[in-house]
Amino acid sequence: MNSDLKVLIVDDEPELRKSVENILKQKVDQLTFDFMEAGDGKQALDLIKTHEFDLIFMDVKMPEMDGLQALELIKSHDPKTFVVIMTAHANFQDAVHAIKIGAYDYIEKPVEVERLVNLVKKALETREMVSSLAISAPVFDDDVETEFVGSSQKMREVFDLIGKLSHVDTTVLIRGENGTGKELVARAIHSSSPRKHGEFVAVNCGAIPESLMESEFFGHEKGAFTGAIERKIGKFQVANKGTIFLDEVAELKPEMQVKLLRVLQERKFTPVGSNREVSTNARIIAATNRNLEKMIEDGSFREDLFYRLNVMPIFLPPLRDRIEDLENLAQYFIKRFNKKLDRQITGFSPEALILLKRYGWPGNIRELENIIERCFIVEHGAVITAPSLPDQIKNLRDQSSNPSMASSYKGPMDFDQFKEATEKEFIVQALKANSGRINQTVAHAGIPKNTLLRKIRKYDINVKDYSEE
Repeated sequence: MNSDLKVLIVDDEPELRKSVENILKQKVDQLTFDFMEAGDGKQALDLIKTHEFDLIFMDVKMPEMDGLQALELIKSHDPKTFVVIMTAHANFQDAVHAIKIGAYDYIEKPVEVERLVNLVKKALETREMVSSLAISAPVFDDDVETEFVGSSQKMREVFDLIGKLSHVDTTVLIRGENGTGKELVARAIHSSSPRKHGEFVAVNCGAIPESLMESEFFGHEKGAFTGAIERKIGKFQVANKGTIFLDEVAELKPEMQVKLLRVLQERKFTPVGSNREVSTNARIIAATNRNLEKMIEDGSFREDLFYRLNVMPIFLPPLRDRIEDLENLAQYFIKRFNKKLDRQITGFSPEALILLKRYGWPGNIRELENIIERCFIVEHGAVITAPSLPDQIKNLRDQSSNPSMASSYKGPMDFDQFKEATEKEFIVQALKANSGRINQTVAHAGIPKNTLLRKIRKYDINVKDYSEE
């Protein structure tokens, strides 16, 4: 979390404003605050036009302009502002309405110390998560061909997106390559929604053995199968009143696709070995890096399930398609690692920056983050230089004079064929550069090991061809 957090307290009772200040100063000692006060909604609006606040506490019943009117105008002025409504118990309906129109949460008066402290910590964690989400530059649109935009120019759209999805329970399908930030998007939507107090349950559909998939999703009864020595609660039941995130949903086998479709349609499921139906109101957010339309054509993904999941699609662009944002993204991670590792690195040398922009980034933002962390370990100066970059990027200095590093694709003008051919070529070049050693290729090329092994099988690559004698 950031230090020197700017907090605005809006209430027509000076004693309450001071009480909130004192609680935060005394009970949240790991943070420092910069407080400002306002006596009504109109004064608050005047302040936010000239100041940026990390958090606003605002009463509902005030003279001049009440808190609900002010909230709508504040969110219109700056959608990323986090507002907590303060209300008397008798005015609970005001709190519910406030959340519907954009408040992060509410707190009842008289203010309870523990509730206030926990709410502040959670709100600031969520704010940091949503700010981090901006580096993923999601696009909220039904058109898959929509031009992707960089976060540096379109921050407002990012926060608008979170706002839209945080106040509905619509199913969301997040699409993008590995490393583009799909789980971060899902967590930010959950943490900004009324479900924030429920569980966020992440399930990697590609990492669970097929024989255990149904049990993981829906649970099982004791004795339901060999090894079921006790009753188990499934992920959908754990996520009740919260959010379940189904990562790599395209990896589900046809039988599980049918069962997931039933949960989406009926909001019910049956644990393995049980005759009872269990209801769930878990919100479903799914993600995939696969071409679902093509999978529907070849019969490996159900069309009816696709339309159930694809109610609100979000597309995350690969880093190579917005390379103009690389420097800003890199500075974001430099700032993070400076704080984490107590360093004072200021940026990159001109040569290092050129090489970073020339690289293809198959691992996307996650790979960029990992490489910058590696540079912090290797680099001893205040600027990251080319020699501190990993080999697969340093080697790009010779790309223009090395024909083997250029694309050799000579096929038809078909995007899928081009993508597969160049992907295979990249993996072959990475294996060559690392003498066929899988773990070294994973480390240097920024490819998750399971992805690399899957691609090796897909393209029928013989790793021994690139191994040292």
